[in-house]
Amino acid sequence: MKKIEILAPAGSKEAFIAAIEAGADAVYCGLRDFSARSKAGNFTTAEFFNYVNYAHKNNVKVYAAFNTLIKQNELKKALNCINAIAQAQADAVIVQDFGIANIIKNYFPKLNIHSSTQMALHNSYGVLQAQKAGFKRVVLARELSLNDIKTISQKTSAELEIFCHGALCFSVSGLCLMSSFIGGLSGNRGNCAQPCRRKWNFKNKEGFYISPKDLDLSAYIKELKNSGISSLKIEGRMKSAQYVYKTVKAYKMLVSSDDDKNIFEAGNLLSQDFARQKTTFNFAQKSRDIFTPEIPKQLGAWLGKIEEAQNRSIKIKTVREIRENDILKAADAKKDAYFKIKILSLHKNGDEYEIETDSPALKRGMDIFKTSDGNFEEKIKSIISKKEPDKKPFTIEEKILNMPSFHISREKKELFLRFNDCSWLSLIKENASLIFMLEKENLKISETLKDINYFELPPFIEETDLTIFQKTINMLIKRGNKKFFINNISHFRFFENANTELNAGQFLYVLNAYAADFLFKNKINLFSFSAEDDIKNISDLCKTGLANRAIFYLSGFPALALSSMRPHEDLQSGGELNSSKDSFKIICKNGKTYILPQYPVMLFNKKRLLEKNGINKFLIDFSFIAPNKNYFSSIINAYHGKMPLQNDYEFNFERGLK
Repeated sequence: MKKIEILAPAGSKEAFIAAIEAGADAVYCGLRDFSARSKAGNFTTAEFFNYVNYAHKNNVKVYAAFNTLIKQNELKKALNCINAIAQAQADAVIVQDFGIANIIKNYFPKLNIHSSTQMALHNSYGVLQAQKAGFKRVVLARELSLNDIKTISQKTSAELEIFCHGALCFSVSGLCLMSSFIGGLSGNRGNCAQPCRRKWNFKNKEGFYISPKDLDLSAYIKELKNSGISSLKIEGRMKSAQYVYKTVKAYKMLVSSDDDKNIFEAGNLLSQDFARQKTTFNFAQKSRDIFTPEIPKQLGAWLGKIEEAQNRSIKIKTVREIRENDILKAADAKKDAYFKIKILSLHKNGDEYEIETDSPALKRGMDIFKTSDGNFEEKIKSIISKKEPDKKPFTIEEKILNMPSFHISREKKELFLRFNDCSWLSLIKENASLIFMLEKENLKISETLKDINYFELPPFIEETDLTIFQKTINMLIKRGNKKFFINNISHFRFFENANTELNAGQFLYVLNAYAADFLFKNKINLFSFSAEDDIKNISDLCKTGLANRAIFYLSGFPALALSSMRPHEDLQSGGELNSSKDSFKIICKNGKTYILPQYPVMLFNKKRLLEKNGINKFLIDFSFIAPNKNYFSSIINAYHGKMPLQNDYEFNFERGLK
């Protein structure tokens, strides 16, 4: 049985030291730019250099989180950041963007690359392909079960890393565009506004319907030790040093020894992490209670409700102990509002506390949470204050980035029509290339379809479904269907040694020329602009000679989130999800939950501008739309400029992708 690494989050310098003091084997942290936790404290290049040195002196590895998508005009800055990471002798770089992986292979071949969970690698095909592409380690998607993990481990030799503790995203990581759609703040670029943590209205009920509990696999350490994984990763680069210390200490104790005393002490530490309620998600079995809509989103241990509130004094009954140096927060669930409580004085009478505070907003009935143990915080500060790393000067020479060059071909104009309901076939009266979206439930139907130009694979195919997808793909190829769209690097494995034309869908993100170059080196013919991209970045890409090999998403209902969590029972029939600002559609089918825009994206009035940039391939998506002859006619007339259609949603086209 190999030793399992405990990998700790460090969103701040204090958390970095706390992780090492608690016994972490490795730490992951980000620079000020290009980190999926852009709101964390993060590190300057000089700080990173010094803290890597400090970690190495303590026999702790450091992995640099460089796990965002990079725009074309950011490549030079990104290269210099990677150069700094390499100069600091980080042990690996955690990567989402294919372009960054490509740059590292070209400029820093000795630097280890780990695939971020943002790459949505979720089956053995994905891990094998990542290995082939040069990744030393794969951070698996959080959606996997123990059986999935064991199967993948048996089929591959890559290092495998899984999340064992911390916050969960509603969507599969890397497949969420919801925050980006709402305001241009992309989760793929470290700027997620966390719409899943909002309070939503569904069928006249209010609640936190898509805010999941936190992951906790501490009860399954024995199974994890025998699963074949290399590393247990704790989520929490936005968390305090206290949280990092407690969780790292607990998991280190659990993997080191399974005696009763260790288990008890570790459990006690984890019970004080002041985070959300816990779930094991899909690990042992598909959890039925992952959502509790009635509980506010606020992090912390729930103490109780305010029983009295007057003259800036509140009374609360709780079985938990409250001290004057603790940090408390109040939550007004009805208004989805949160208030920090500064304790000025504290009086205890049995299990009742009277707290004087300077917060004027507190009212009877509000929930009170404890978010930090004051005594423990003082202990952590005392430890950290004695462990400041040496400060050595750090300078690096700027590297020159050579941009990939692309042959500007005279590709023909092409209109692609995508659908997943074969009833559309009888309504389509247009000279276009037809794309049929394969799903587990329509594989048998696909075998009977004729006159389909392309078949497209969904971005998430479970390990247990690889065989049936492979069988269908083999049959289609044998029948003469040679053209496919793929949406995950795992999909390359379906076509090994096959004479086919592969094209990249929107979830094989291309925001820069090096990402396109990565795909072309892997025999991709055409790529798709990301649905969340903006016209400035698209224009920059076109200037590199990529326009004629790119497909632009003109209209449709893009999947803004794809979740494999069992939805709350209220949502299972589908419907509209509303907040005070936004409205979305919820569709539950095939064991997945999709969040879609309320109205379709329509960019027909941008077509001329796109054509001026050299783009001559466009996609109209009829997935998630019931077959309708009049709708089809209106959309096609809009495409040909014969009918103006109102643009309810333009996504980030003009406002920009942040």
